[in-house]
Amino acid sequence: MINYSIVMRSVNANLLEINQAKSRINQAKKDGKEPEKKDTDLVKTEKQNAFAISQYTDVMTIEKFAKHITSHGSVYSRADISAILYMAVDCMREMLLEGKKIRLGDLGDFSLLLGSKGAETADKFTAQNITNVKVQWEPGQQFKNLLDDAEFNLVASRSAQAAVIKAIKEGKTNVDLNVPVTPDGGGDGTTGGGTQDGGSGTTGTEGSGTTGDQGTSGGNIGGEDGGGDNVNF
Repeated sequence: MINYSIVMRSVNANLLEINQAKSRINQAKKDGKEPEKKDTDLVKTEKQNAFAISQYTDVMTIEKFAKHITSHGSVYSRADISAILYMAVDCMREMLLEGKKIRLGDLGDFSLLLGSKGAETADKFTAQNITNVKVQWEPGQQFKNLLDDAEFNLVASRSAQAAVIKAIKEGKTNVDLNVPVTPDGGGDGTTGGGTQDGGSGTTGTEGSGTTGDQGTSGGNIGGEDGGGDNVNF
């Protein structure tokens, strides 16, 4: 069962300009000035749609995952499985740093994605221009279409839950869900605007790579993860 909550996100193509107008309006109010009409008119054109954001219920550590595997009738002990998983992590890192692409069947492929600063010419580009090295996961067949087997359960967002708890502790009987409240350890972790399909595609910063359709996810400690075919870590 996948828990999800609903968030409202801007879908305007000119969202950057709208946010800049909001900043100018806020600054004008701080300065005791009247905001410019063109800014207030622009902000009024903002359109928001409702999107789903997943809320995970637990974090599966290697130890928890190993225990779960043993519960499925594995002939290996939890300690053995944990050791193998830890070794797999070390070996994957080693192979990736050797420039290899790792293909793990239905789990998918793991490869590297480079980010770099541009140089004026190819002759001036050196390894010093490379600014980061990220791991890219391309899901295998078993992970490419989880929708067919997924079941969903609507829950309150983390910020809404935090607002209710805060109101209970303060002895209030009404809750204003429009006032953001950050839960202990993080919030809903929502950032940016969305699209009709549930999120915007992103590419590697200053680097090469593929673009994935990204969804949104929250969780116990907030944060947002993409849900496209290619996920960068």
